[in-house]
Amino acid sequence: MSTVKTDVQDINETRKTITVSVAAAEIASIEASLIKEFMRDAKIPGFRPGKAPENMIRMRYAKELKSELSQRVVSKAHQEGVAKSDFEIFGVVDLNKGEIAAGSDATITFTVDVLQAFEVPAYEGLKVTNEPTEASAEEVEKMFEQLLSQRAEFNVAEKAADKGDYVRCSYEGKIGDELVADLVPETPMYGTQKVTWEEAGAEGTPGVQAIVDGVVGMQAGDEKEVTMEFAEDFKPEALAGKTAVYSLKAEEVREKVMPAMDDAFFASMQVKDEAELRERISENIEGQKKEQNSNAERQQITEQLLASVEFAIPESGIESETEAVLRDFMQRNMQQGASEADFEAHKEQLHEGASKAAHDRLKSRLILSKIAEKEKVQAENDDFSRLIMMQAQQSGEKPEKIVKEIQKDQSRINNMRSEILLGKTMDLILDKAERETVAAATAEA
Repeated sequence: MSTVKTDVQDINETRKTITVSVAAAEIASIEASLIKEFMRDAKIPGFRPGKAPENMIRMRYAKELKSELSQRVVSKAHQEGVAKSDFEIFGVVDLNKGEIAAGSDATITFTVDVLQAFEVPAYEGLKVTNEPTEASAEEVEKMFEQLLSQRAEFNVAEKAADKGDYVRCSYEGKIGDELVADLVPETPMYGTQKVTWEEAGAEGTPGVQAIVDGVVGMQAGDEKEVTMEFAEDFKPEALAGKTAVYSLKAEEVREKVMPAMDDAFFASMQVKDEAELRERISENIEGQKKEQNSNAERQQITEQLLASVEFAIPESGIESETEAVLRDFMQRNMQQGASEADFEAHKEQLHEGASKAAHDRLKSRLILSKIAEKEKVQAENDDFSRLIMMQAQQSGEKPEKIVKEIQKDQSRINNMRSEILLGKTMDLILDKAERETVAAATAEA
């Protein structure tokens, strides 16, 4: 007669309880083995190793015996009820051990999330479109001008500021009699600035566009007022739809002087002349477009896979993935100046959007994992080496240090293996995809 019995109950389509009953006889057997181990290893004054009486071992190590017995019974229950289940476990989300003691039956309940079975969707011959990668003359010229601007000098000039010049200035904004700085204290660039630099006439730069445009034509010492009408959907919301008047004073004008394109300039750019520089720029633009196409193709494949099959996603997976999405989003936006107050004000919307993104991200990984199994994709040693080198380049750490850290962390190894398998599987699908450029698709239409 079995000393371990298992009962499975459905909570919903992705969550179950696995109740494992362990008979007192099984627990007694586990405890007997445990006592022997303690007797063998215990060091008790007056007794040779392994010769101390059992009752003394029980008294001296009562707490340790109870803890270890509990762990072993739970491990036994997991092995019989969870590991041997005929469905795919995503993860254990709760554990109720009840009371575990020698001489009594025990009931251990695991609440688990499971992966719902689904058919692997068709993944060969998926269609993807991409943009032409050739660099146009206009794109090369724009990049060429930007490069020159990066090398430009800004010299103090006794003249009115032209577009592209830099102006040291100060300003104070008001909406009626109220200071803008009091309305948005967390973003001072919209309120009051005692000293700041503005690029005259620049487009799409952070800050108050009326100030940026207003300094065009001003000389050192000039003062004037400019009006800024904030859009209805402007952020911060305190300024949305409002009209502010800024008192503006120019302190200094610095004229933008482009570098001379001489031999020294071209040598600093590691080219022989302007023609080679423009060729280098063209190659860089084409490289960027190829990278954009690669990312776009992956996104198109992901969207097609998501749409091709429906199955329920484990709740715990969505929850943990949502936290990861929100964490990444907050880190990126805080680096760009967002505050915790901004996130708190839009907490519900952010969580809703993150939950949807988490659902799709986890679903795509589960689909790719099934394809990887079908295609027998493997994570090889060379794959781990490449990933470690990539991490070393990004973090600035030595590869040897990363290897030592990884060897101590099995979960990190598992995450790396998963990343490798999913990446190789996506590459496999892309190798089998049918490609066409946007121009070709438009012509046929």
